[in-house]
Amino acid sequence: MRSEVKIRTLALFLVFFISIFPLVVNSLYLFITDKVPENSSDLQFITSLFWEIVLLGVLYLVLKKQGRDYKDIGFEFQKTDILHGILLFLGIYITYIIALTISPNFGQTPKNIDFLKTNISIFYILFIIINPFFEELIVRAYIITESKYLLKNEEISVLISTVIQTSYHLYQGLIPALYAGIMFFVFSIYFVKSRRIVPVILVHLFFDFIAMLELGNHGPNS
Repeated sequence: MRSEVKIRTLALFLVFFISIFPLVVNSLYLFITDKVPENSSDLQFITSLFWEIVLLGVLYLVLKKQGRDYKDIGFEFQKTDILHGILLFLGIYITYIIALTISPNFGQTPKNIDFLKTNISIFYILFIIINPFFEELIVRAYIITESKYLLKNEEISVLISTVIQTSYHLYQGLIPALYAGIMFFVFSIYFVKSRRIVPVILVHLFFDFIAMLELGNHGPNS
């Protein structure tokens, strides 16, 4: 038992430091220096795609080494996933309305998102598709599962996942990051109670597609 705890702790830190820690550092750097990232290119999207797919492979190998797989962290398609996704979206939408009613400042436009204002290419679209799998499988499903196992506490596990994901969105500004953190918090609560990550991925994917359609250039005259 003690050996398993040690192995899973080391694996958790390994996955975190090679996949998520660089995102946190980069986001904090942009937040502190207020430096504006350049518009993305197809090469950057390809690089990000390659890196995220490799890291998802690393997660798979880590789980396999422990005699587990993606199903053990809640990744399994079910017939009711779309229904759950719709209900989850409505829950987040209602929560957003409440947040905006309490403080209109939550509607502040995010900063440093010009990298998304580029031509919509196949690589842009593929990045939008893969990114929710990368974020939700690692930051939500894996980190919450391992944190809950190691700490024996659902609330702290939810908080850890939410804080980590919010921290690497700080480049958008404090208020927009906290606003996004509301969604991450709802995602985390849903996951820890349902042990299902696919509906979370679907809703995350929907929001990312909306952002791409709003921010991306649709043609040479856009």
